[in-house]
Amino acid sequence: MAKKKRKHFIKLNNKIKEIFGGRAFDEAVEDIETDTLMELCITTDTKPHSSDRDDLMRCIRRVWSEGDYPIRKAVVEYLLQKYGFKKDKKESISKNDKVDTILSMISDLDCTRDEEEKILQYFIDIPLSKITLNKIKNRLFYIRLLKQRERIMKISQANLDEIDRLEFIHSFEFKLSNHSFIKYINIKTEPLNIDTLSKMSDEDILKTIEKLKQDAVDKKSKEIEEFISSINNHRYLTEDEIEKLIKKAPPEFDIRHLPIDIEIVEKILKAIDSDIYINESEEHFIIEKDSIYNLYGVDISYRLKLSYGKRYLYSVIWDAKDIPIAEDFDSINRELIEHFEVTLKSLRERMLEQAEGLEIEDEVIDRYILMFLEPQLIASKNLKIKEKTKRRVLYHFSEYLKPLKEKKLREELLAKTIRDFKLLYPIARKLKRKITFNVGPTNSGKTWSAMQRLKSADSGYYLAPLRLLALEGYESLIADGINASLITGEEEILDEESTHISSTIEMLNSEVEVDVCVIDEIQMIDDRDRGWAWVNALIGAPAKEVILTGSENAIEAVEEICQYLGEELEIVRFERKNPLVVMNHPTPLKKIKKGTAIVAFSRKEVLSLKQQLSHKYNISVVYGNLSPEVRREEARRFREGESEILVATDAIAMGLNLPIKTLLFSRDNKFDGVKRRELTPQEVQQIAGRAGRFGLHEEGFVGALDKGVLNTIKEKIELTPPDIKAPFTVMASLEHISLISEILDSDKLTELLKFFSENMEFEGPFIASNIESMLEIASIVDEYDLDLKSRYHLSCAPVSLNSPYIESVFHRYLRLLEKGEKVSYIPPRKLPPYAVTNEEMLNAEDRVKEVSLYLWLSFKFPDYFVDTQKAIEARYRLNSFIEKSLQKGDFGKKCRICGKKMDYTFRYDICDNCFKRGKFRKDREKR
Repeated sequence: MAKKKRKHFIKLNNKIKEIFGGRAFDEAVEDIETDTLMELCITTDTKPHSSDRDDLMRCIRRVWSEGDYPIRKAVVEYLLQKYGFKKDKKESISKNDKVDTILSMISDLDCTRDEEEKILQYFIDIPLSKITLNKIKNRLFYIRLLKQRERIMKISQANLDEIDRLEFIHSFEFKLSNHSFIKYINIKTEPLNIDTLSKMSDEDILKTIEKLKQDAVDKKSKEIEEFISSINNHRYLTEDEIEKLIKKAPPEFDIRHLPIDIEIVEKILKAIDSDIYINESEEHFIIEKDSIYNLYGVDISYRLKLSYGKRYLYSVIWDAKDIPIAEDFDSINRELIEHFEVTLKSLRERMLEQAEGLEIEDEVIDRYILMFLEPQLIASKNLKIKEKTKRRVLYHFSEYLKPLKEKKLREELLAKTIRDFKLLYPIARKLKRKITFNVGPTNSGKTWSAMQRLKSADSGYYLAPLRLLALEGYESLIADGINASLITGEEEILDEESTHISSTIEMLNSEVEVDVCVIDEIQMIDDRDRGWAWVNALIGAPAKEVILTGSENAIEAVEEICQYLGEELEIVRFERKNPLVVMNHPTPLKKIKKGTAIVAFSRKEVLSLKQQLSHKYNISVVYGNLSPEVRREEARRFREGESEILVATDAIAMGLNLPIKTLLFSRDNKFDGVKRRELTPQEVQQIAGRAGRFGLHEEGFVGALDKGVLNTIKEKIELTPPDIKAPFTVMASLEHISLISEILDSDKLTELLKFFSENMEFEGPFIASNIESMLEIASIVDEYDLDLKSRYHLSCAPVSLNSPYIESVFHRYLRLLEKGEKVSYIPPRKLPPYAVTNEEMLNAEDRVKEVSLYLWLSFKFPDYFVDTQKAIEARYRLNSFIEKSLQKGDFGKKCRICGKKMDYTFRYDICDNCFKRGKFRKDREKR
């Protein structure tokens, strides 16, 4: 269909070219007479704005370009008749009959004899089939319109423009401070009402027009006066330049956009920035400036180009406004660099794809890019990467990689030496284990039931996801008169007569057989960084009976692993003991009731909410950066009524038993360490389930601080979380690493870990765990001369590399270990009563992390980390300091200029008022 339509259009275009000697319609229309253009408008039922020739041509061009096939065909047929080409074969009626028909059609129209003759003259050569009463009326309208306009122009002795404004020349006096001169200016009146004027006498028309003219002159005079007043002592132009520019301007100039000579523009712009170059085109000024980009240590010179419309720049100069050259160059430069770096990143990513699986240093990629890119950028003086250059880089880089890829293939063959992961746990394999999965939502009693079974057994393990939960499990066992021990990464409470052990899940001892093992929160098997610990525990727990607790969406995963193990699985379902009600309306901060918990998703937001609520309530605060002891104390304060409101991150989702009646979400999204995303149904349900503690509240209430978040919570709390799917992650053990070291004949830990992560293959639904954080630490550890076993243990240490302080402490420990010297713990100096600034609080939190790291290492290297008691005492002091700070500290920001209090989350260090008043500039000048 489209091809047929295109074919018809081509035929019409060819006929136009035959009529006009090979020229296309847009070009040929300029030679068509004005009357014929008017006739074409009538033929196509089109009304132009006026009878002005330029307006008629624009109208007909638009009809041709936008019209469909019938419209274009009508235009072609009319032009063929008009210029004597082939006539329509169907047209056989005589001229006399046509005249009679036309006269009959206009008989009811109130026409003069002259109008009838003009209508007949116009339609006489048009096929009768194309003549309609509507077209005759349109023609009559144009005839009368032309007559009215001619009368008005004759009376006024002035021309009418296309929108019926009178144009005339008038002289105006320009009085500057030291100059006075007359300038003739072409001005226009307001549009005339042609219909109204046509009904008036000549005398009244003249009076009306004279008044319109005088109004236009008065308006222009006022405009000139305001203009002259605004340019006194002009910021950019001298009075001589102003006089010269006004005098040379054409009569129809726009007073606020008076043209300015390029020499004057250049002088003005160079006063702002002497390093620019300026050129001009017909409509624009082009301003250029050189800049430097450092590419991998080499300075590359390139040129920035800025284009200003002349009218815009004239207006800015005449209005004496700031010319934003610096800002605009900065903006263009940022965009240019951003685009360049995106292209550069894309090139690097393609090179990394080529080198996937190989250990290629960044410096090698930098060298290849620079080798080919530097000459191109210098020659073009343009910060853009040509496609041809990209292809050359990729080709030569691929040639470099060929021998490395061959070596990699040999290594991959060695990766298949360890496959069946379950065989790494021989004791668990010898036991005919029964696995029970207690499935249910929060507050359903599934964990309580598992703990009761554990307490009734002769021996057992409780494996917790958090140190805080391990401590609660230990205390629960002790409270029931059971001899128990506590083992976490940074502390041990050992009882030689203990029959039960409560520990964090990573601390499972797979070599000691027990009767019952409880693995809490089994859905954590899906965790990106720690999921391997639950896999290892499920496969390797040395217990005759293994009890799992977790959510419904983990059933498929547990079933698949049990099938791989060939072990019996029983699923026991639990229901929530009291209802959970989602509130119908959002709850603003000012209407929050006591006993409410607000869940935020960042430390900054938690402290901001505390700051906003502290004037009215005692607040408990819980977030991940706090030590378990502080979190526990804050929870106690809330539980025992010392504080009225709890503000927390999703750290309360597990590990804290709290009397929360109402739980409010502050937002419906979080940053998960990789990207910002919406909360999952599993997360919403896990957090919301903390509302309405059984035994304290008959029901729990869940809501949000605003309507949008509440709508998301309502939707996701009802959704069924997607099932956790294979594959499941397993972690490289020391045995794995030792074997790979022998195969590859290398003891570089980063190389061995990468090899495990990228190449190890396992039977069953398993893949190697994400070990990004372990690799980061291993890259540091590899710098020191330590044995492989020590470096492996050190790479598993809880080192927060996002803290410069912790990283520096870790390096000190490594240096002393390398020398074989004992590692002392250096406690903090005397602490103030509590933290008053965010920096003091962050420093205290880092010092607690330092204690945790020291105690963790003391278990791996007991002969070197000997100041454990000193570290424990410091932890107590620091936790007490943080606890007091949370109760008394504000951590609010103050404007560094006026001292006004600002919200904790406010981005800048001065308030909006000081910024708007420009006080920061004065402050910066003083400094």
